[in-house]
Amino acid sequence: MNSTNSGNTSCICSANSQLLGSSELNSQQPIQPPRTPATSGSEANYLADSLGVSPLYRQQDSHRWQSAAKIYQSSRSQAHSPATTGAPLNFTTFGDSLSSEGTLSQKIRQCRSIGSPILLEDIATLNRQLHFEVERGQRRVASMHGSLELEALAAVHELATHVKQISVSEILPRTADLIFVNIKTYKDQPYTLELTMKGWRICSSHSDCMNGDYHNIALHTRYFQNAKEVLDVISPEHDKHFNECLAERLKQLEREEEEEERRQKCVKENEKEIFSQQIKG
Repeated sequence: MNSTNSGNTSCICSANSQLLGSSELNSQQPIQPPRTPATSGSEANYLADSLGVSPLYRQQDSHRWQSAAKIYQSSRSQAHSPATTGAPLNFTTFGDSLSSEGTLSQKIRQCRSIGSPILLEDIATLNRQLHFEVERGQRRVASMHGSLELEALAAVHELATHVKQISVSEILPRTADLIFVNIKTYKDQPYTLELTMKGWRICSSHSDCMNGDYHNIALHTRYFQNAKEVLDVISPEHDKHFNECLAERLKQLEREEEEEERRQKCVKENEKEIFSQQIKG
């Protein structure tokens, strides 16, 4: 697994960090939005974003991601506390779908009411529905802004334990209508996925690349309902591998627990022996 520096706020997850830490399986750590670009000038760009002096499009991009991260984190952290309302879901830069009465906001509140986090499939289904309504002229394009970032965050979060690495691309274009996600399977095969409101598409069998294999047009022109459907195609045995890793981790925890019990037993026996010698003395 590849690890990331704590100072990097990129939206990136690696499988081992999610799987090998038992406490992280149900972690409630804040989800960090990505920043762009991850190049030699990234620190200057990040500073400009922080000071609010970056171009307007970058400020809007940053705010959308931060807001989406807050919404997603809130939807999961409040899942087991339905009585708590949590953070507000209405963000001014978002479209109608994430307004107080928007489709996604309603779904999140519904999930909260039953104590369940909103899932990637839920977000994907609603986004595909929004796309269908826009194509039929039933909804404005601007009404969708923000929901795509929410789906990308959900994909990175939920698929992290099923792949070797997954992250939102810091190099390829990233707008309110287009997001690229890099995935590396357990077999070390990289892919670049394209996410639009229409769905997910496999762009390339390379990282940070939009050029596909022209000998395999069918693969690159197929749209998937959600990212899990893509993973079933590019890494068919990901569930099996995950289960094997999880089983191995559970065995490791069991061995550690047995070792700790033996250690505690030895400590008690030593204390008992020392106490016995003191009495005899």
